[in-house]
Amino acid sequence: MTIFQIQRNSPIPYYFQIEEWIRERIRSGELRPGDLIENEISLAKALGVSRITVRQALDNLAAQGLVVRKRALGTFVAHPRKSFVLNRFQLRSLTEEMAEEGLQVRAQTLEQRVISPSSEIQSQLSLADGDQVILIRRLRFANGKPLCIETCHHPYSYFPLLASIDLTDQSLYEILDREYQRRPVSARDVLVADTADPATARWLNISAGSAVMHIRRLAYDANQIPIEYSQTIFRADQHQIVIEYRG
Repeated sequence: MTIFQIQRNSPIPYYFQIEEWIRERIRSGELRPGDLIENEISLAKALGVSRITVRQALDNLAAQGLVVRKRALGTFVAHPRKSFVLNRFQLRSLTEEMAEEGLQVRAQTLEQRVISPSSEIQSQLSLADGDQVILIRRLRFANGKPLCIETCHHPYSYFPLLASIDLTDQSLYEILDREYQRRPVSARDVLVADTADPATARWLNISAGSAVMHIRRLAYDANQIPIEYSQTIFRADQHQIVIEYRG
């Protein structure tokens, strides 16, 4: 552990001094992703401060995504978050986005069937009464680790092949382009901070109640007809969403 002394005559709060010290240890590589940081009691004793002061510093670092606090295990240096860019001027599928970031992409199909849509989905896709949709739910992996659960709905009358085609490790948008020459070219995304329910937590290998990012997308073809309504739930501890704007 790097030698550090609290500057007791400084106007800077003790907790912030400790926070900056640990941040510098991470930045310099002294502490690496996955490393266990000294516990609150040990740090408080070594630095001559209260445990509450140390806890505030660690809580702040956790809020910034630099460390992860695990009950009964301790505080660990967080792994860098992978970024996914939502480009305002180029609509791409999640598979295409991940490949662009240099990630190894894999998809496991959890559900693929024809269903009657809920009233929300019927409204979003402008469907008539009695129209059916294809439900596709996939667990997506990046570099071998669970990344997100993606649930898509497409009008069955437009894309009947989607009900039976092998979707393993394929981009849905590329399939639509190849089979129907009709892919989404514009979309409206809504990002919502959420927590994982037990089923989502199980698939993403996180604890129920953990933070997740929820993206709802309504996508349109070249004629501005809605052809996809999707909901994607990302792990929030390992990934971040970046939105690019270009003038």
